[in-house]
Amino acid sequence: MNIILNIINTIGPLLSLIGTYCLILSYSKSNEIEHAITKGKIADGVVIKMREDPDHSPADLAYRGVAPVVEFRTVNGFFQHFSLTYKKNSPFEVGKAVKIYYYHYKSRMEMALEDDETGTLPKTLLKWGIIFCAIGYPIVLYKMRGLF
Repeated sequence: MNIILNIINTIGPLLSLIGTYCLILSYSKSNEIEHAITKGKIADGVVIKMREDPDHSPADLAYRGVAPVVEFRTVNGFFQHFSLTYKKNSPFEVGKAVKIYYYHYKSRMEMALEDDETGTLPKTLLKWGIIFCAIGYPIVLYKMRGLF
């Protein structure tokens, strides 16, 4: 038990740093689609492929959610957007022209269709960020107590 407490005491500052990063990334990812739609430019794209949901169970044949892969051109070249919004009755089909929003700034590349959803990633990052911060920050505060 002493060894486990010693390890947690040692990695506490690292956990608080990872937790803070998860919280920031969660906020960024939860607003990414809205930001691309409100601040981005509009391009005309074409659905080139429909992907099946990789998380569906092979036993559940009634659910076959699909999401589009859209190819579009900007002044910077060709791009592809892999939507993560899987729907059983998707309004998209291969060859269909669609409107896509994109926001490219330096290394930040955000793309979204009008009906894209954020999915579960922001909530998962938020959950783990809270857990890591709850473990790490008390250890950091305890270690800082000796400085003053």
